Amino acid sequence: MTTARLADVVAELTRRSDSELVALLRRRPDLPVPPPGSLGALAARAASRPSVERALAGLDQYTLEVAEAACALSGLGPVGPDALVAALGAETHPDLPRTALERLTELLLIVDARPVAALHEALGPHPARLGPPLAALTDPPSVPDLQALMAGAPPAAVRVLEALAAGPPVGTIGSGAPGGGTRWLLDQGVLHRLGPTQVVLPLEAGLAVRNGRTHLTTHPAPPEPAGRQQDAAMVAAESTRAAEEVVRLVEQVVRQWAPDPPAALRSGGLGVRDLRRLATDLETTPERAATVVEIAAMAGLVAPDDDGERTVLAVTAAAADWGEDELPLRWAMLATAWAGSPRMPWLVGTRDERGTLRAALGPGLELGWVARLRRRVLATLAELPAGTAPEPSAVHAALRWHAPRTTPPEASVAAVLAEADVLGVTGAGALSGAGRALSAHLAGGDTSVAEVAQALAADLPAPVAELLVQADLTGVVPGRPTRELAELIDLVADVESRGAALTVRFSPASVRRAMDAGVEAEALLERLAAASRTPLPQALEYLVRDTARRHGRLRVGGAAGYVRTPDPATTQTLLADPRLAALGLREIAPTVLVSAAPPGELLEALRRAEAAPVLEGPAGAVAQSRGRARLARGPARRRTPVTVQEPDEAMLTGLVRRMRAAQDREGEPVAAAATDPGHVAAVLREAASAGTEVRVAVVGSNGRSEHRRVRPVSVDAGRARMQDLDREAEIVVAVHRITSATPGT
Repeated sequence: MTTARLADVVAELTRRSDSELVALLRRRPDLPVPPPGSLGALAARAASRPSVERALAGLDQYTLEVAEAACALSGLGPVGPDALVAALGAETHPDLPRTALERLTELLLIVDARPVAALHEALGPHPARLGPPLAALTDPPSVPDLQALMAGAPPAAVRVLEALAAGPPVGTIGSGAPGGGTRWLLDQGVLHRLGPTQVVLPLEAGLAVRNGRTHLTTHPAPPEPAGRQQDAAMVAAESTRAAEEVVRLVEQVVRQWAPDPPAALRSGGLGVRDLRRLATDLETTPERAATVVEIAAMAGLVAPDDDGERTVLAVTAAAADWGEDELPLRWAMLATAWAGSPRMPWLVGTRDERGTLRAALGPGLELGWVARLRRRVLATLAELPAGTAPEPSAVHAALRWHAPRTTPPEASVAAVLAEADVLGVTGAGALSGAGRALSAHLAGGDTSVAEVAQALAADLPAPVAELLVQADLTGVVPGRPTRELAELIDLVADVESRGAALTVRFSPASVRRAMDAGVEAEALLERLAAASRTPLPQALEYLVRDTARRHGRLRVGGAAGYVRTPDPATTQTLLADPRLAALGLREIAPTVLVSAAPPGELLEALRRAEAAPVLEGPAGAVAQSRGRARLARGPARRRTPVTVQEPDEAMLTGLVRRMRAAQDREGEPVAAAATDPGHVAAVLREAASAGTEVRVAVVGSNGRSEHRRVRPVSVDAGRARMQDLDREAEIVVAVHRITSATPGT
């Protein structure tokens, strides 16, 4: 196997200009964190397995196929562009593999037409599902004329050869002597033994069966997610209906939780009973209710708040400002918050690996790739012709081509599409105009949140300010009501059905709700008459006035404490005492006074007025008065989001200059000693692979540094197993105890 040595990687970095090195650090953002001390340390980090894995995570399927082909063919020597074009069958489009090879070279995954060793490790032992070269199996290698040989092969041997050529190239046989087609292929030198129970098809034979191709099928272009073609009017109607509905539901959550926030679970989040109660109030399913409250939390409208005694899920101050905005802007804020959130509402109600039920607004629903997945899904939909409604499997296939190693399962893609449908980002399965604007905003273009809102407003039907009140105490709004009309309907009527038209019903309970809010009967009738296209029916006027006559007969007030007196004269004396004026005493009976002041404050004030009171218990018995410590209400404890500042151009340019200066001070890059832990590990791994010696400085248990001449055997889990050549003994040393490693000559 031909791989690029660490010295080759250092030499390649040395040849590159400062601007090319800055570009490399931008394309592989893990390399400058933490800043490497020299180009040698940068080369070791870039050639390490973890860094190569991160680089592969951003490559598309075809570029990975080119990388697999390069690794497979490297068993026969350095791989040039022409060899890759032929191996991938790209004679008609030779620019495709050449461009992919250039990208792999720019990323430092291939150096001088040879893959780095970590690229082989990351792609597995059988890249492109091809076996090892004959040179690694036999000495000297034997390459039979496969085409002539297989012309007279038995059918069983042909079947075995075709199965191994399709991959994987390793087959398992019984512990005894193999028979049938396997025995024939072994006798002819087509297959080779790896062990007592394993055989392998060598690289040369696999390529011959595939007609010189490394892949049976290549994927030079992403699959286009085909789908149903929806009418533009239907997409706009469905998306705006969903957008209106999600804003209404979030408003209802805010309105319901503002006066009475639910208690949070001890582990965090909304309890199952509270979620079901909310779903009943919203007239939806618990799953939909969980999505709605999660969206409200993503937008910062609800959040955990600790009042000193318990944690509640309270409405935030931002909800008031949000509620004052127009519907398109409110929706745009919800949609952008959803698109940038790492939360996964679709997991609410499932159990984690410990068997704990995941709660809405609770922990355990965040993953860093979720926001990136939402952006990728919307970008994929935006690339399709307008009105295309693809299936989740088609969207997943397109995403998987762009990043095969980091695309989540299809179920996650389907969940994101379902959320987009709930929000109105899509309508009838196709991306809406507002969804397209949202995708452009997320892509970092010039589209602002206000323009996203304008895109929704363009599809929204004109609001209706008229209400058709009927004699059966129902009303119909033929369209989307204006904010003023919607507030009036919420105040005095109950919604019976929603759709193209809104149907409401007036009842004693709904009218009483308006009067509970402080609206007088005549004022209510005036507002209804102004909104109604026809005169109000007599039945509605009777209902409002009859409800008003019965409303307010019973009076309810609040009192934190009371005072019982022995006679009416004492009562009047206390009411007239100026020293007690601040208590706000009010007579509700000849011998009973109430106050908004708590009992302890009442007790102290009456004692200062020399009234000689005592504290009365719940049953009327005299109780001992003891001071009670008040718990201070503190602000809600919220986790501060972690933000990572990306290095700017000046920082990267300065880092490149420092690394180049350090490399110049060390002298020849090839002979330089590795001092960075990652660089040390890379030097030891390369020496173990090549069987060469290394001079290392090891810090012993006494804190002193010892210099040893060793031949590394393996480096794994942060420990290096080495042969001490001077002491003729094997030692195992933690890599962090090796302060320097210099390759031997």
